[in-house]
Amino acid sequence: MKGMIMAGMMALCLVLGIMAALGGTWLVPDEADDDMDMGMALTGYWMEMDAGDDDTCEMMAEDADDAECDGSVYTSTMSFSDLCDDADGDADADDVCDMATGGMMGTIGMWAGIVCALMVTLMLVLPMAGIDAMDAMPDMGKMITSWGAGGLMLLGIIGWWMMRPEDVLDDFGNGMSFMMGIGAALLGLAAAAMDQFIPTDE
Repeated sequence: MKGMIMAGMMALCLVLGIMAALGGTWLVPDEADDDMDMGMALTGYWMEMDAGDDDTCEMMAEDADDAECDGSVYTSTMSFSDLCDDADGDADADDVCDMATGGMMGTIGMWAGIVCALMVTLMLVLPMAGIDAMDAMPDMGKMITSWGAGGLMLLGIIGWWMMRPEDVLDDFGNGMSFMMGIGAALLGLAAAAMDQFIPTDE
């Protein structure tokens, strides 16, 4: 029973972690805009709006990098690292570069945690199917990997959190991708704590 619960928690940690890492709503505007949707992922931002008609949308997309149209719906994306390179010397350069650095830290932490969560999930699920492919891993490695799933995600999130500029926080709040990342990290840590501190026969 303990192994099944841990496997479920780690599998959910894995799924939520992937969804968070790929999600585009780590930060969302505090005030909703009926004419435009936008949000920030770990590595960049996106913006979507209705241009009114197909021709207007195509004209807007021609004048912008990383923009495309789906009918009259105009979508623009830009990575923070590109903005940081282009903003060299500008007044907003520090803020944009902080977002790029924080996004890199968050991305590394999330994906490192996802890899650990995948390994732990396999270690828990494969023996249930009679496959002992992961048994060769030493106990110390299993423990480090177990704690690393949630711990690395949490470290990445904290790094991203600390690098966010104050100007951004004035207009944006935490979104669904951020919540999923926190949930994934907590599930990973809870599964590792269960493995460490709860006896198998309970």
